[in-house]
Amino acid sequence: MSSAILLNLYKDPLAKVVHHSIKDDVAERFVTLISSGVLSVGDVLPGERDLASAMGVSRETIRGALLILSTKGIVSVVQGARTKVVSADVGHLGISVMSNGSVTDYALNDVHEVRLMVEAQVAVLAAKRIDVATVNQLKKLIKVQETTTEYPVNFLIADRAFHTTVYQSCGNAVLSDFATTLYSYQLNHRRSAVSKPGVIKQSIEDHRLILRALGTKDADALIKAFGVHERRIYSSTLAMLGMPNSEKNT
Repeated sequence: MSSAILLNLYKDPLAKVVHHSIKDDVAERFVTLISSGVLSVGDVLPGERDLASAMGVSRETIRGALLILSTKGIVSVVQGARTKVVSADVGHLGISVMSNGSVTDYALNDVHEVRLMVEAQVAVLAAKRIDVATVNQLKKLIKVQETTTEYPVNFLIADRAFHTTVYQSCGNAVLSDFATTLYSYQLNHRRSAVSKPGVIKQSIEDHRLILRALGTKDADALIKAFGVHERRIYSSTLAMLGMPNSEKNT
């Protein structure tokens, strides 16, 4: 552990130790998409420019993240060709904070119930703490999503960036990480679900309502918008799986 980290811990023993660079974080975002089944072996990734826009980072960061994955044999990066997923064996990079490497271990309805509770708490804090710069970043991410209505994988990349940005705006790293992990559990079903006509457009409309509530710092409206969005995700996923939805309308 470096002297800088030790000094920070001495000043604040409860401070979060940050080991990752931005490119490491982006590499882990790709790993989540691969380990959850959104990206499969053989899938070709969007170009660097599109990935940078969808994830809200620079092209240099995307390039660095893909290089990390390339050195581990997870993606193939060839100059003049599109980057391709070549292995789903993500090793320790795929270990989530809750499930020893698999993001699909829990029942969908259990994740749904907990996600509603966690996102409600995120909403309470985010409505108080979100800043103008983050609101503007979310606006940009929605504009990116509007270009992906015919491309489910591209949409899900931008969708994850939108949700994680909202979660991080709550200002609590533990809660944000927990919410992001819960979000990831449904990704293995979402690729098929968002391929259905109109699903992506409806999700974008839900995101606009979430953004509107954040912009006005209205916690109650944000909780409601989160709930509507999550229930819609849950319902469309159940329909795709051919499972009944026993949840009562509220």
